[in-house]
Amino acid sequence: MSAPNYEVVLIFFIVLDECNPQTDLNIAKHIVNVHRFQDEAINPAFSTETSQRYIRYARTFNPKMTPEAADVLVEKYRILRQDDATGAGRNSYRITVRQLESMIRLSEAIARANCTSEVRLNCSRQTLRFG
Repeated sequence: MSAPNYEVVLIFFIVLDECNPQTDLNIAKHIVNVHRFQDEAINPAFSTETSQRYIRYARTFNPKMTPEAADVLVEKYRILRQDDATGAGRNSYRITVRQLESMIRLSEAIARANCTSEVRLNCSRQTLRFG
């Protein structure tokens, strides 16, 4: 029996709390309704069993990176490294190959969640939105 295969994904991102009156209103109403109606306010679209079945199915995929998706990640890594070296970036941490590996694993996870056998351009672009 082999050891479990654990995958670690490191994600660095900044949360911006931008004011938007409509969004703020929707969030406030939702939170108030959760407290007012307790369980009635939370009505998941899928049951726990259905979600677990989907996750098990998605884990069967082993997506491969397309050249276009790889190019996007390579270019982003190059820009991050360049900004890091010149001090142009606002980041206070050093960009290392670990960040590139994290972007690759996150792109693969997005492809898996979409049940695709390829890490396509949209997966890489979605990954970059987290950074």
